[in-house]
Amino acid sequence: MTPKSPPDITVFDIANWFLATAKSEGMALKHMKLQKLVYFTYGWYYAIFDRLLFDEKIHAWRFGPVVKSLYQKFRPFGKHPIKTEVAEIPEFDDDVISVLRQVWKTYSPSTDLLLSAITHRPESPWRKVYYDYGRWNDAISPEMIRDYFKTLMNKYKNERAGSNA
Repeated sequence: MTPKSPPDITVFDIANWFLATAKSEGMALKHMKLQKLVYFTYGWYYAIFDRLLFDEKIHAWRFGPVVKSLYQKFRPFGKHPIKTEVAEIPEFDDDVISVLRQVWKTYSPSTDLLLSAITHRPESPWRKVYYDYGRWNDAISPEMIRDYFKTLMNKYKNERAGSNA
């Protein structure tokens, strides 16, 4: 099987990877946390590789960035852990896997509410669309997401360089 890479990846491929990883580690994921993990993966991947991870829009909803189709699928679980059999998880190319693993390592220990708060920071794309532009539920432009994560990436690089001096 040839590993999947963009543009053949769907938001559900990414979600299934997180659900399977959580299950393998004995962790339950709630819908809000899954949405945020998918968003962070999308943002970091786009910032690092300068190409979209999947081709669905991310919207600025009340509790943060949301992919509508993912919301529709997992909406029945409400605030409860997602209990579903994970569809087959595709193999991903090395670039996708590296971002998925790093996002999991960095963000999975956090609660869904903390992840939502992270997406609500004053400089975030969600905040700009939802509050600054007053466009509740509108799509956040992929370029706005990419640029935000590139800014974060550069900030972390500069912090590391400063601590090594």
